[in-house]
Amino acid sequence: MSVLVYPFPPVGFKGWEWTTDYPVQSSRSGISGAAYLSEAGRARRMVTLDVSGTGTGNRGAGYVEALKALLKGRNCVRLYSCGIFATEDRQSTRLLWSAGDVDLNWTASGTDMRWYDGRVIYGTTGTDSDGYNIVTLSNAPPSVTVANPGEFLTIFADADDTTGETIMILNHAVSDENGDAVVRVLDDSLSSHINARVNLGTRDTGVFRALEMPRSVRPIEGDFSYVWNFEEVFADEVGGFTELPSPWGTP
Repeated sequence: MSVLVYPFPPVGFKGWEWTTDYPVQSSRSGISGAAYLSEAGRARRMVTLDVSGTGTGNRGAGYVEALKALLKGRNCVRLYSCGIFATEDRQSTRLLWSAGDVDLNWTASGTDMRWYDGRVIYGTTGTDSDGYNIVTLSNAPPSVTVANPGEFLTIFADADDTTGETIMILNHAVSDENGDAVVRVLDDSLSSHINARVNLGTRDTGVFRALEMPRSVRPIEGDFSYVWNFEEVFADEVGGFTELPSPWGTP
């Protein structure tokens, strides 16, 4: 039976952490004394959110209590990482055209045309001379910082150009006068791409379970916090996910 997955409520954060835990197992040779390290399970993202009780128009605490009631100690939430740096001029969004309820498609000499809002940056995947995975960028803003360590980039390839792969950036990258740059990325699995659309400074996402239900005492005056600690959950561990629409908006 799948678990229910809710969006996190629109609360204000006083602090946050988005990181990954890599479990290892250590052993030592009884003869030589040499130490050995090996992976001891899946890498999991770990998230801490320090939620303001008085944020969101003094509704933060109410949102937290409502989320706790929905989770019931067993359901999960979908979370997104927080952006580290500004994304202006480093992303694009596809524009879709319609007339009434009818989708409109643009073509030129029989070739589909796509329209975007923002700067369209292109990327080609590969490996550099040191063996690191890289994405070689073109059409980025010229002569500026285009990537920072710890950020994420998303590279798109599907037919509708909407579903992408998101991966962590390792280095600080500055574009040249032509808008070209090389970005090193984490050594996770990444499909091969040639001149694919890239967005820089995107948000990572996953499904998480709360390690405990936070409690907090409201003071007579001033703000207070609910500190959530989350651990990533994978669909095959819980029988799948049933992702629900947001309950937080106006019906």
